[in-house]
Amino acid sequence: MDVVSGAVAAIAEQVAVLSKAAEGASHRELIGLLAQLTQVLRRVPTLENQILARLTAETEPHRLGEGSWKKVLTTSLRVSGAEAGRRLSRAKTLGPRCAMTGELLAPLWEATAAAQAQGLLSEEHVAVIAKFHKDLPAWVDVDTRAHADRQLAR
Repeated sequence: MDVVSGAVAAIAEQVAVLSKAAEGASHRELIGLLAQLTQVLRRVPTLENQILARLTAETEPHRLGEGSWKKVLTTSLRVSGAEAGRRLSRAKTLGPRCAMTGELLAPLWEATAAAQAQGLLSEEHVAVIAKFHKDLPAWVDVDTRAHADRQLAR
């Protein structure tokens, strides 16, 4: 865990560097900084999805002192139940999956997950895509769903 703590500390240090740099930046430079920062921040949920997918696949919430995954998140992250539910839902569709044999599988919405990992999609984009998938009739086949996901992610 020292590597993880060091990496998080390095991120915090870099945020401080960017904050200081923003003080002397021109307006155009500030817009450029915002654009770059937005792309990086859009990538963060990919890591979160990976973490939540692994946790929910490998352990039980009671082993972490709670009765449900939603309660684990509300307690440990200090987020609302709705936000915890949203994060868990996103991890199910955008996080890596594991077959019963242990084989690693791609996310359910593979194209959306890939675009998010590149920093191309915000949570608003993902919410629109999620609504589309939710409204898609159950009789639509897997290949058509994947094709639609590729188009939406683009």
